[in-house]
Formats: sequence, C-alpha cells, structure tokens
Amino acid sequence: METLLLVTVLVGTLVLLGFSALLLRRFSAASQVDVRAEVAAQLERFNSALGQQISISTADMATRLEQVEALHG
Repeated sequence: METLLLVTVLVGTLVLLGFSALLLRRFSAASQVDVRAEVAAQLERFNSALGQQISISTADMATRLEQVEALHG
C-alpha cells in the first residue's frame, strides 16, 4: 500500500514537472517573440531617424557648397 502511494506521488510529481516545463517553454517563446518585435521596431525607428538626419545634413552641405561657390565664383 505504501509503495502504491509512493509511486502515485512520484508519477504526479513528474506530470506536474512536465506540465510546468511546457508552460515555461511556451511563455519563454512568447516573450522572445515580444522582445524580437520590440527590437525590430526600435531598429526601424532608428533607421528612419538616421535617414532623416542624413537628408538634412546633405541638404545643409549642398547649401553651404553653393554659398562657397557664389563667393569664389
């Protein structure tokens, strides 16, 4: 009788451990997807801001170059 109880407790513990591992894996995978999506969004915002800054800098350099050419022209 005690052996049956011990086996039942052991099997129940293994089932709960397996279920816990499955839940942990599922939540871990979901959080990784969230992190990847957030990183991708941040990279997109960075890329957009960098592109705008490059455009502004290019226009500024072109204006300055025209001013220098007008002075020496």
